[in-house]
Amino acid sequence: MSERPQVTTLLDAVGRGEAAAQRELYELAYHELKRIARSTLKKAGGGVTMNPSTLVHEAYIKLSGDLGRKFDGSHHFYSLLARAMRQVIIDFSREQMAVKRGVGLVRTQLTEGFVQQGMPLEELLSVDDALRKLEAVDPELAELVEWHFFAGLSFVEIAEVRGVTERTVRRHWDTARAFLLDALPVAGG
Repeated sequence: MSERPQVTTLLDAVGRGEAAAQRELYELAYHELKRIARSTLKKAGGGVTMNPSTLVHEAYIKLSGDLGRKFDGSHHFYSLLARAMRQVIIDFSREQMAVKRGVGLVRTQLTEGFVQQGMPLEELLSVDDALRKLEAVDPELAELVEWHFFAGLSFVEIAEVRGVTERTVRRHWDTARAFLLDALPVAGG
């Protein structure tokens, strides 16, 4: 994410209403957004039949209505885009689940190894519900989970963005993970 200062400058220009800045912002951020989209789709599992380019476009469209508002730098911009991607996948998953009736929920473990394998749609929806509960209690922990679990940012990258140590990020991850595991439904329960 070395283009952060330029993204921040473009976000300020978009906020001032400069039309060309929005196009330039999209072109500059596109490769990073596509990386985030690939990571997000990989973690969503094989049940989501969408390519990274489509996810980037859908998320950007979802966010484009907010581009006239003031962003607190590139960190805020990428954070909102990661959330928009999550929402696009969750909406898509809910549509697919509406077709399936009577599908049981399964307890999910949040570990780096698990998410590399992808997850069934039912589990993705359960994680999203648990994440919403965490967000109501502690928005910063929910944002950390969103960045690491859905957007694929490493603990080092998150520490850099937040201006804290990697150890602090890992400690917060452990807290968030414990909350989410308690909030996730138990198989057959």
